[in-house]
Parts: sequence; structure tokens; C-alpha cells
Amino acid sequence: MKKMSLLTTVLMFVALMMTSTGTVMANKEHIKVGMADVVKTLNLYQTTSRASLYAAYMIFDPLVERDAETGKIKPHLVTSWKLLDDQTWEFKLRPGVKFHSGSPLNAEAVRYTIMERILNSDQKSPQLSGWNWCADVEVVDDFTFLIKTKKPYPLVLQRMNILFPMDPVWTKSMVAKHGEAYLSRNTNGTGPFKLVKFQEGSKIELIKNDDYWKKGVPAYNKLTFRFLKEASTRIAELMSGGIDDAMSLPTDLVDMLKKNPDLTVNELPILRIYFWQFDGMGRAQATPTALKDSRVRRAIWHAIDRKAIVKNVLGGHATDLNIPLNPKQFGAVPDMVTPQYDPAKAKALLKEAGFADGFTMTLWNVAGDYQKASEATSGYLEKVGIKLKFKDYSGRWGEFAKLCKAGKTDGVMGIGWGSYNIFDPDALWPYFFMIPEGGYNYNHDQELSDWLHQARETMDVEKRRDLYQKAQERIVSEVYWMPFFIRHAIHGTNRHFHYELGVDQVPRYQYGTWK
Repeated sequence: MKKMSLLTTVLMFVALMMTSTGTVMANKEHIKVGMADVVKTLNLYQTTSRASLYAAYMIFDPLVERDAETGKIKPHLVTSWKLLDDQTWEFKLRPGVKFHSGSPLNAEAVRYTIMERILNSDQKSPQLSGWNWCADVEVVDDFTFLIKTKKPYPLVLQRMNILFPMDPVWTKSMVAKHGEAYLSRNTNGTGPFKLVKFQEGSKIELIKNDDYWKKGVPAYNKLTFRFLKEASTRIAELMSGGIDDAMSLPTDLVDMLKKNPDLTVNELPILRIYFWQFDGMGRAQATPTALKDSRVRRAIWHAIDRKAIVKNVLGGHATDLNIPLNPKQFGAVPDMVTPQYDPAKAKALLKEAGFADGFTMTLWNVAGDYQKASEATSGYLEKVGIKLKFKDYSGRWGEFAKLCKAGKTDGVMGIGWGSYNIFDPDALWPYFFMIPEGGYNYNHDQELSDWLHQARETMDVEKRRDLYQKAQERIVSEVYWMPFFIRHAIHGTNRHFHYELGVDQVPRYQYGTWK
């Protein structure tokens, strides 16, 4: 009831504002952004939060950048790279770059970041599993470093897009004086903005880095991230001029917002996908026996008109997905033949499997913006005799993840996964299918796991492509997952503020301009 009244309030407020004919006055030298999530720490390698990642791209620089439209890698802090052998990469750093502290960026900063802040077991970094492939980082000279891998690892370059060098001189000094906790509230990067203030639970205030190595960037003096968890609050602040960009807007308000002449809606499909994972091996004790049968899992796929849900429930503000990864990720086969909506076939499969009278299963939902899509499936499933029980863990991924890894999430898991800006299945499938690494594995398939290991450990592009095609075919044929849709990033923006929103879900605020 509370959520419904909140939505009603928003709709009424939006309707009133539709008559606005002039943009609320805003300061073009100070851009304010409303975040849907809260940044809990500035100690970058002590979190996997996407909100922290957004802030990192403003305060720090990644070693390489992605093209906002295509996602392709391009030089940034490193100007060139080459593979010396299957396990050794050489990188050249851009000279003349400085940290906000005044320290020069050098190869030691990269070595220190990887070896001391991520791979050092004393740090207990939650990002460690994404970097275990690295054997060593060797400093050749101030602007040259080598990354040595334990085995051939084809994703080194992609990982460089989420590696933000830390200043070893400043970091060691601050830790010695104040302890590790100091780094959660204070930070020092090479990026276009410098930290002014981190107000826990409220906002991050940044100011232009006048010594930034990219001349003319940023084009304004201040950037503030405000943590506004409620969509209604973000929209109200956007319309009143309290913020210039509202992130993560609900799909059911997009069309109304587009009618406001003072605003623009920035929307595009991103890397994040939503899918259902079945407990096909009965890992959780409460999982119904029916789900162990691939015919039943296929029947569920046939029973749900996912396209209609995307169109009518999400208002078309998502993109249909028929394969178990984003088509923009390496090795995707978008034209693969997959089960289509066919309730008659669903009933036939259930009867063939011995479940003509249906059964009841649990659906775990771990993302609020996916919940209404999941709830819309219940009507379709009831028509073929399957009843859903919902367990809502929206906004509680940490709690859900612990239960999932412990084998306690029975039935079906509705999961959104963004691959942490890595355009490769290796940032997705291993968590769910690799043995023994996959903590979320509810469908043990040794051959599938072997294919994923082989793809991770070869530099042969065509071999990797073939392995991933086989993996896709297996996931679909055994119906370990039911792909649902590709999420759209949806931002509401003051019409005078122009910036690019990337396919990697990262807004390029640092390149924004006021017109």
C-alpha cells in the first residue's frame, strides 16, 4: 500500500509539472546528480558497488576507456599495449599525469594497486576473485609495466577498464597516520574531479581538477552526487531543479517525463541482463522435484509470453533477450533457435514429464525494478498449472548471495547481472556454471564447466568463440536458465545538460556540457 501511494504521489506531481514551459533555473557550473544507490565507501577495492564505480570514473582514471556507443576499448592512462607472449602483457603509461596529491602517476602506482590493494590477502578485497589470474606486475621503468598471468588470460585488456591506479605514496602515508578506515572517507585519484566532501548516506561533493591532463575537461566546476533512494524523490528534485540528472528511473514514468519540455530522457540498452536460473540439480532441499526435469524447465519457458511482458508491463523500456548472455558480449549467437511462447506445448511437456496437474515453486526476486516483470509471469504459469510463491529480496543482494551460495535458494532465482563492465561471458557464466568456482551453481554440468575453463585459458579467439557457442547451446538445450530481457538505463535530465550514457551503464558526466 505504501509503494502504491508513493507512486500515486509521483504521478500526480509529474502530471502537474507537464505544463511547465520554462526550465527551472540551474547553475551551469555545478551539476548535481541523483543516485538511486548509496556509496558506502571510497575505498574502491573494498566494494563491488556500481554506485562506487560511477564515482570512481569521476575521481580516478581507468587505465583504458570504453567507447560509450560501441563499448570498444581505447587508450586512456595507458597509451599502448602489446602481448609479448601468451602470459605477458606490456603497457605504456601516459607521461605527465599527476594524482590530486601532486604525486606523479607511474608504473609503481599500477603495481601497488594490483598487488597490494587487490591481491594482497590481508586486504580481503571483494574484487579478488576477478584478479586471481594475475601472477605479478613488473615495473620496467616509470612509464612501462608488465602484467604476467598465471595462465593465458584473454581478458587482461578488459580488466584495465576497471583498474583505477591509487597513489602509493599518499595511501601509505594516510594509512600510517590514520589507519585503513581513513580510506573509506577520503580518496586521491588522477581523475577530472577532486574530492571535497563525502557525507555518509547523503552525498559526495567534487570539484574540478584544474590540473587534469585532458585539457578542457571537465567543462564545469562542481559535481555533486546525492543519494536519493526513492524514485519519487529523484523525480521531484529533478523537476524542482534540485538535481540536473536523475538515475535509474522507473519504466512506467518514462512516457510522462518525455512530455515535459524542460527535460530529456536518456535511455539505452545496457550490458545488464535479467534471467531466471532454475535449481535443476535440486541443490536446495525445498526445490520441487519437477524442476530436475529439463522438459519441465522448457515448459516454463514456453508458458511465459516474455515479449508481451516487456511490451506491456515494462512499456517497451527493456529489450527482449532469447540467449543466456548479452548480444554485445563476445561469442554471443543472437540468432540461436530458442523456445518461443507456446502454452499448448508447455502443457504437453508437463504432461509428458508427469506433471500434468502442475506444481508450486518459489521465485526469488533480487532487484526491485525487475519485480513487476516477474510478478506478471504468475498469470501465464497458472494457466498451465504452475503456481508461484514470491520471495522478495529487492535491494538485499548481499543477503540473497549468502543464501544462494549456501544452497538455500530453492526453485527459481530471478537475477539481474551487469558483468561489471566486462564484455565477455567470463564475467557472467563462471559464477553460475564453473566447478568448483561457481558459488551460484545450481546446475552441475562438468562438460560445460570444462568448456568455460578452456575459454578462460586460451588466447585463440576462434577457439574461444566455438567454446562459447557450445556453452550457449548447452544452457539453452538443458534450460538451465530462461533469459528474459536486457535492461535499459533510464535517466531523466535537465534539457540543457548534455552527456553520453554508455552501453556499459556508465554516465560520462566528466565530458558533459551545459547548452
